[in-house]
Amino acid sequence: MNNSIRSVRLIVLAFMMSLLFSCVSTKVNYQEYLIGQWNTEIQGTPITIEFTDKTIGIVGFGQPIPYTLEDNVLSFEFQGTQTVNIDIVNDDEMTQTNVSTGEVTSYKRRGG
Repeated sequence: MNNSIRSVRLIVLAFMMSLLFSCVSTKVNYQEYLIGQWNTEIQGTPITIEFTDKTIGIVGFGQPIPYTLEDNVLSFEFQGTQTVNIDIVNDDEMTQTNVSTGEVTSYKRRGG
């Protein structure tokens, strides 16, 4: 009986360890996630934002500008330094929260 309890404990422990390791290995790669075109609104006007691996820009409007990304914190220079925290809703939706103002902007992946 003790051997069977010990075996069950080992199986449960192995299962829990595999779950733990799978969670650790699923860290989000925000750089890959961002790349592409995203629909959003600025002051009620619909726009499409495009992220490349190094720049962000409004589709059809001027030159894109470089950004930096550390984990989920995106920063770029536009009328001063802009910094937002990225929160992933799902594969095709995210929100960005402006660190200075607390304003939350929703984005949907174009074609998603």
